[in-house]
Amino acid sequence: MSQEPSRPIRRRLEQKILNYLLARFARVFFRLYGRWKIVGLANVPRSGSLLLAANHASYLDPLLIWAATFGHRTGWGIARDDLWKNRVVGYLLDCIKVFPVKRGTADRAALRRALEFLAQGEGVAIFPEGTRTKDGLLLPAQAGIALLTQKSGAPIIPCAIMGTYEMLPAGRGSLRRTPLTIIFGKPLVFGKGSSREEITTGVMQAIADL
Repeated sequence: MSQEPSRPIRRRLEQKILNYLLARFARVFFRLYGRWKIVGLANVPRSGSLLLAANHASYLDPLLIWAATFGHRTGWGIARDDLWKNRVVGYLLDCIKVFPVKRGTADRAALRRALEFLAQGEGVAIFPEGTRTKDGLLLPAQAGIALLTQKSGAPIIPCAIMGTYEMLPAGRGSLRRTPLTIIFGKPLVFGKGSSREEITTGVMQAIADL
């Protein structure tokens, strides 16, 4: 497997401008169409390394997190690499600071990139379940969140997203107007000796509690 990052880290000026414009549009959309409610944003530190771990029920989830934290805290997201096959989608993902991961494999390049960002004091958002739920219920967390936590020591901000499953579940191509709520919980800190099972179970329980 190549050890080189699969996408450039530095963004051009036009990408930064487009990021700003897209974020503003997304915030207006979620406010008007989704009547969104943001709870606990103060629990997300404005600086320092962190992992933001959220449940995943819809393609809207990454956009909702990105829009909700815009202006408060910047960070990076992770998405499956096949989305970059569409040049327009790939370009937009680059603009909003998303990098690819090869789903279903031990993608060491993506893991290394996430750890580099965390070491630089940046935030990385991740969906521990690894894929969208098909029935609206939480899935068990995959090992990725535990690996990143063990290797970085970064605190985890649990995040619960509600309403996106009703608005745009997997398999449906049209939006349904539904109130949206995104809740950010207090940071979770796991000791160096914490097992993968302890971390994955603890994170998903924290999301469920929210």
